[in-house]
Amino acid sequence: MTDKELRKLHRQDLLELLVEQSREAARLKTALDEREEELSQATESNERLKQKLDEKDEQLEKLKGRLNEKDAELAQRTTVSEEQLENLKHKLNEKDALVEKLKGRLDEKDETLAAEAAAAEENFKRLKGKLDEKDALIDRLREQIERREEKIGKLEADNEKLRTNKWNELEENGLPTELLSRLKALL
Repeated sequence: MTDKELRKLHRQDLLELLVEQSREAARLKTALDEREEELSQATESNERLKQKLDEKDEQLEKLKGRLNEKDAELAQRTTVSEEQLENLKHKLNEKDALVEKLKGRLDEKDETLAAEAAAAEENFKRLKGKLDEKDALIDRLREQIERREEKIGKLEADNEKLRTNKWNELEENGLPTELLSRLKALL
């Protein structure tokens, strides 16, 4: 409302208007008080949240510090592990080279042993052949010895027979006994 309109109003209208404005002011004051109370609660809530947020920030900072320590420790362990891994790879390569060298030597030994085994087998066959020949010769010689022993046995028997016959003849011819006993002793 403008000033002109206000001047034209009557007193009662003005009073009603003032009462209405008072009510409006009271209602606005109540609403303002409510809003201030809400604001106060919100401010307190914000303060509590800010305090919790500060605590969380402190915890985050502590955790960041611990995380940085763990990162550094992990990096150090990783470095050590990588060095150990490199050392192990190097040793493994050395062992592989040694294994290959030993494998080569073993292959050479296998070839040498195979050649020696073949030569020994050949030598064995040759010696077995000679042994078989010697066994056959021994068998022939045994047969000859047996035949000769048979002949000797026959000859000894014949000789004994002849001696006995000869002694009998000498005894019959009258040779003295003393001479016969000396001849027996000589024979």
